[in-house]
Amino acid sequence: MALPKLKSPIFELKIPSTGKSIKYRPFLVKEQKLLLMALESQETEEMFRAIKQIINNCAVDEIDVDDLPMFDLEYFFLRLRAKSIGETIELKLKHNDGKNSKGVECSHVTSQTLNLLEVEVQKEEGHTNKIIIDDESKVGVVLRYPTVALANRLQQLGPQNQIDSVVSVIVESIDYIFDAENVYPASESTKEELMAFINDLSQEQFGKLAQFFNSMPKLKHVVKWKCEGCGASDKVEMEGMANFFG
Repeated sequence: MALPKLKSPIFELKIPSTGKSIKYRPFLVKEQKLLLMALESQETEEMFRAIKQIINNCAVDEIDVDDLPMFDLEYFFLRLRAKSIGETIELKLKHNDGKNSKGVECSHVTSQTLNLLEVEVQKEEGHTNKIIIDDESKVGVVLRYPTVALANRLQQLGPQNQIDSVVSVIVESIDYIFDAENVYPASESTKEELMAFINDLSQEQFGKLAQFFNSMPKLKHVVKWKCEGCGASDKVEMEGMANFFG
């Protein structure tokens, strides 16, 4: 005789980068096992592989996890974690360098409850993915946000110096290049042609593209707290999914 099937509640969230609504269910014991095994491995790649699999399993609506920008993936998983395990986590906070804002030494650890549903993706004012790199000729670049798939591809490139790493990220993130008259999709150019385009930029032009990555949206939250030991107020900025794991 077949055993009864249990129904899971259905929740909904908006993908930060697009505003598209996605329905999802909480993760179940089988997904919890995936997560625990990934945590035990202590491997970043294994962790993201498990997170992608869990999101794929739990999304009711169709979604391509590999195409999600990193901040979308982090936001989705944080909401999923909140609805599956609990909406709050307990933080253990203490003053940086063991001193409060008045310079008084205090190493007391204060417990603070954080509601994960209050954590949002923050976008800097003026941020855009359409960058004009030459005002006179109207040449510009439209960039895509880095995804987990891109991070994995870059990891396979092996050790690189800092400038080569930045160039690789930019080249892999180009959606299209344009001027006053034409659009040049990256898909219609070779990697060598895109590399040559980037390498021919001036330092100022290159900086405009690099700034896109410095200012792109981030999963970020500022926690304001009061020390139970010395009574001084303090705050901590939490950024990225790892900070909210609990």
